[in-house]
Amino acid sequence: MTEFSNEFSSFPSRKIAKHNFKNVDDSIATVINQINALRSQGLYNQAARIIQSNADVLSQYIADASTFRTWEEEIYNTQIYAKQQQQSLYFDEQEPDCIEGDVWLGGDA
Repeated sequence: MTEFSNEFSSFPSRKIAKHNFKNVDDSIATVINQINALRSQGLYNQAARIIQSNADVLSQYIADASTFRTWEEEIYNTQIYAKQQQQSLYFDEQEPDCIEGDVWLGGDA
């Protein structure tokens, strides 16, 4: 049976999550420039604190590691789902190595 990865993705039991990121504009540019300036100076802890304190606003503009992990898992699950769409019928005495959606007709009567 096929196993889907479900830590970040619920596909195929639910639709793939849609992310509607915004382009950086004047309302957030000051914060992003401040973060970039701190990073360029090697002040990563200070940059991280600014990111954490503005997480709710920044999440609309910047994809984080969790978002990338979600995309990666949803692509992986989509590949598994697409491969299993070719349903197969098996007429074997022993249960074959099949994927979800396949049909097995056999066994002892």
